[in-house]
Amino acid sequence: MLRGIPFLIALAIFAVACGGGSDSDTKEVEPPKTPEETVERFLTLWQEHKYPEMYQLVSSEAKLDITGEKFVERYTAITDETTITNIEYVLKPSSTPGAPEISYSITFHTAFFGDIKQDNVMTLVQEDIPQPTTAAGEEVETKKEWRIEWAPSLIFEELDDTALVHFFTRVPRRGSIYDRMARELAVDASLAVVGIVPDLLTDKEAVIARLTQATGLPADQVRAQVETTLPSYYFIPIKTLPYGTPQPEVQKYLDMVDLGVVVREETQRVYPQGPSASHIVGYMTEVTEEQLTELGPKGYEPGDKVGAFGLEGSMDAQLGGERGGLLATITPEGSIAREIAEKPSVPGKDVHLTLDMAVQRKAEGELGERVGSIVVMDPRDNAVLALATFPRFDPNAFYRGLTPEEFAALNGDARLPFLNRPLAATYPTGSVFKVVTFAAGVEKGGYSTGSRLPCPPVWTGLGEQFAQKNWQTTDRGHLTPAEGLMASCNPVFFELARAADEADEYALPNMARSFGYGSPTGINGGLEEASGTVPDPKWKEENIGEAWYRGDAVNMGIGQGFVTATPLQIANAYSAISATGVLRKPLLVRKVSELGGTLSQDFAAETVAPLPVSPTTLDSIREGLGLVIHSPGGTSSAQWVGSSVDAAGKSGTAEDIGFGSDHVFFIAYANRGEPSVIALAALETGESGSREAAPMVRRILEAYLGGALVSAGP
Repeated sequence: MLRGIPFLIALAIFAVACGGGSDSDTKEVEPPKTPEETVERFLTLWQEHKYPEMYQLVSSEAKLDITGEKFVERYTAITDETTITNIEYVLKPSSTPGAPEISYSITFHTAFFGDIKQDNVMTLVQEDIPQPTTAAGEEVETKKEWRIEWAPSLIFEELDDTALVHFFTRVPRRGSIYDRMARELAVDASLAVVGIVPDLLTDKEAVIARLTQATGLPADQVRAQVETTLPSYYFIPIKTLPYGTPQPEVQKYLDMVDLGVVVREETQRVYPQGPSASHIVGYMTEVTEEQLTELGPKGYEPGDKVGAFGLEGSMDAQLGGERGGLLATITPEGSIAREIAEKPSVPGKDVHLTLDMAVQRKAEGELGERVGSIVVMDPRDNAVLALATFPRFDPNAFYRGLTPEEFAALNGDARLPFLNRPLAATYPTGSVFKVVTFAAGVEKGGYSTGSRLPCPPVWTGLGEQFAQKNWQTTDRGHLTPAEGLMASCNPVFFELARAADEADEYALPNMARSFGYGSPTGINGGLEEASGTVPDPKWKEENIGEAWYRGDAVNMGIGQGFVTATPLQIANAYSAISATGVLRKPLLVRKVSELGGTLSQDFAAETVAPLPVSPTTLDSIREGLGLVIHSPGGTSSAQWVGSSVDAAGKSGTAEDIGFGSDHVFFIAYANRGEPSVIALAALETGESGSREAAPMVRRILEAYLGGALVSAGP
């Protein structure tokens, strides 16, 4: 696509980069005595950006065609247009020293086009130049000096007296974003734009009536566009037809050509999935002044659009490619006369995700209008299948431009529609954290997977004055750690946390970190993530100003207190538990390819580290998660009766004092023998993870494993 950059100044034809010198910092120098010295002086001044002094070396006849002010303006204003940073020159040897024609070669170093090299010739003439006198009233003396017969061709040899130099930008195709099944998530598309040109209208009222009927827009809105006060030769857009509009629908507007209706093709960024997966895909907005400064001489100008959120923002460099340009002389009418330099554009690269839009839409459908998120992953390769969140937004609205009312509605929404909850929202983890406490208590606290711990209604392990209630009022007797997971028995995990803390105050925090808590997951694609919080003695001293108490570890043992995590961190930890026992970074971007499908980069989930637990401990954790669903005593068994999948999972309800209500979670993987899918539902307000979130997870797993959702596999 070829597009011209507007003139900075009408006569701005050429430039050097770094500002000019002034008379005040110019030392007195002897006037050049020969043509060679004059040319060298002129070029050196140009190199030093001293344009007024350059003008003094121009011949009297040439000064009749250009004033000193215009001369300086012409050399200065084009700096940004041509991106010249410096010049170098070499005078060519002359067979006749002192001749009035001097040949030279000049190299323009530009930030955009690289080096532009040209050969040129300066013609000089001797003139009588008045010399300064010291005594008032004396006759002015003159002295012959060489002057340059300046012409525009001394800037670029392609210039003449009527041509101008112009920088045309070539904007490349922006790369597309696809899901794992090559479904389009973001594409550059040619859209039909229906509009009118006032000069072509034959019957204004008929046009308003026909367009109102065809577009479905309000009649007063169509009338306002048709009765525009803009110049009569302007194209006035009425409606942009959606991506994928059938040709018969376009044809009905083409059939209105006799009335003055015009259909134009326009390339726009389109998001065919609308709000679905919008927090992952992101959107584009107009480049800001600050971004223009940061981008430098890369061919961007006000009004251009750049990636601003999601993958559109984080992978803007890959998707956007590199802009090209053409530096050329143009006629007064604006047509290209001669080319000076050219830089080809580089098309953007396509980004292929592990995301599966069938799974994504299923997750979004299960979430409905509950504020929260759902994460679905494949634990075999740690690929992300879905990252659902609510509320959402439509990225198409950002490209076309939000109305003030639309922006106010989004920006003022207390539910924070721009928050990418799976990656950036942090919550107290509640009971889903108990697998970490299990590991710390067994690996560091002296317990074994066969140990039996009491599960009373009230736990007094820190003394009667610090009594803690279990969520159940009945005594469950003595339970193994796995059975503790089954019943989500708080006293069991109070004991495990206390034992780990007694052995080492950093035992539980460090185990949490080994499961991926307290730092971003490292999901590829560059999306912004929150770290969450893993408290320990040092953290508490630095952030709370208090010492670490055993009660802090005990509270942390059931996922309460200061510990917080993102939904993706929780899902990623359980992915490691379910299949490999190895913590990996989630995989979102599967590959980046060149235009035409040529593979550029292929990605796999990076290994972080094996979980620091023995195979026996890991198997026992998996056993407990299975009991949650399959044992009559399991906290979520009722929600999984009759399920078609063999799942293992954990519920969680977390109190958040600052938030004002409980958060609820449920996470499960299936099938237990060979896990191929894991799903987490996180609801910001709720009462029970088992009752509210577990049914969502169950339906997702059943649909996925039952073949109701189209999936590409790992």
